[in-house]
Formats: sequence, structure tokens, C-alpha cells
Amino acid sequence: MSEPTPGAAEQAPPVCPRHPDRVSYVRCQRCERPTCPQCQVPAPVGVLCVDCARAADQAARLSRNSLGFKRGRSKPYLTYGLIAANVLFYLYGISLGMQEWQFTYGFAPLLSDEWYRWLTSGFVHGSLLHIGLNMFMLFQFGTQLEQIIGRWRFALLYALSLVGGSIAINILGAPNQLHVGASGAIFGLFAAYGVLLYRLKLPWQSLATTAGIWLVAGLFIPGISWQGHLGGAIAGGAVMAILVAARSVAAKR
Repeated sequence: MSEPTPGAAEQAPPVCPRHPDRVSYVRCQRCERPTCPQCQVPAPVGVLCVDCARAADQAARLSRNSLGFKRGRSKPYLTYGLIAANVLFYLYGISLGMQEWQFTYGFAPLLSDEWYRWLTSGFVHGSLLHIGLNMFMLFQFGTQLEQIIGRWRFALLYALSLVGGSIAINILGAPNQLHVGASGAIFGLFAAYGVLLYRLKLPWQSLATTAGIWLVAGLFIPGISWQGHLGGAIAGGAVMAILVAARSVAAKR
């Protein structure tokens, strides 16, 4: 007569580590611990426990792209927020009266001592076509850049590009000429995107040509702030070059 293996009959059934009162024969594909239905997270193959799913999600969020920036998986909410802020501020301008709105929040070198204008001018637009074109460009380039360099770096890039445009207007613009629009910040995004293309050894010439045409057009077409475009482009390109260089140095350490 064969004898049973010692302890086999007494072996305890597998239980979920987070809920010891629950028996589970399903195991996590990563750590192989038992996991009850409440703690199971569907995976491409099998299931993960809550702890492993959280660790995998964090690892994915902290993964870096080819430029060394942390790759975020969330949607570009900051870009969407900037577009919404511009649209809402435009609606406020309609209710206030467009001319009064522009003179209250626009920027001119003669009014540079009113510090808020350095920023608010980037949210003031002259017409529906004006804001439409700018928001289209912001959506096109902002959604991509925010995903590539991360939300806070993108915020820094946009803010400094906007201020860079105001600085150029203050230096090069006529004292009493009013400037409005987000195009200074948009040109900063143009330049930043061009720096990324150059860094990745991708074709950047067509983007530079398009931006150059708009810069030159501002010298001859009334109502286009070439000073803001130029200042924004210089600031945006410089900020992106510094960010890329800083990531390269950090990656070598």
C-alpha cells in the first residue's frame, strides 16, 4: 500500500496576499502570486495583480524617448487648456468690445511698464480668422511637442516664447504700435520643433522655409507683428536647444 506524501493533504490553498481570506488559483503573470478577482488587472496576456499593474504603469510613464525626455502617456491637456483659454478670452473680448479689449490687454513698447501686458497680449486676437489660424497651429505643434518633451517643459517653452516675442516688440517695435496675438509663442513652437527635427536628423528645411516666409511677409504686410514672430522664434529655438543639450549631458552621466 502506498503512503501519501507527508503534508500534501494539509497544504493550504493559495490565497490573495491583499485579501488573505480569499482563495485564488489565478496567478499574476509578473510576480506569480495568487490574485483574487478584485485585485486582477487585465493584461495583454493573462492578468496582473494590482501592485504589478501599478509598477508597470509607472515604468511606462517614466520611459524615455530617443531624445532622452520622459515619455508621458496622458493626453496633451496643457495644449488643450491653452486653446480653451484663448477662446474664452476671445469671447470675453467680444462681450467687452473688441477695441477696448485690445487696448486694455495688448502690448506696445509705450505701455511696457504695465507688466501684465507682456503675457496677456499673447491671448488677445484681432479677428476670428486670426485666432482660428493661431489655434490651429497651436493644436498642430503643441500636441506633438507636449507629448515629446513633457507638460512642464512645454509650459516653460510656451511661456518663454511668448515673453520673447514681447521683448523683441519692446526693442524693435514702434513705441505706440499695439501688438496682439499668440503668434510669437506659435513661432517659438515652430523653432522648437525645427530644433527637434534637426537633432533627430529629420528633414527640417521645409519647416524653416515656411517660418521664414511668414517672417519676411511681416515686413511688407501691415498688421503682422514680425517683431513678435522673430522674438518668439529666437526664444523657442534657444529654449529647446538648451533642453536637448541638458538631456544629452544628463544621459552621459
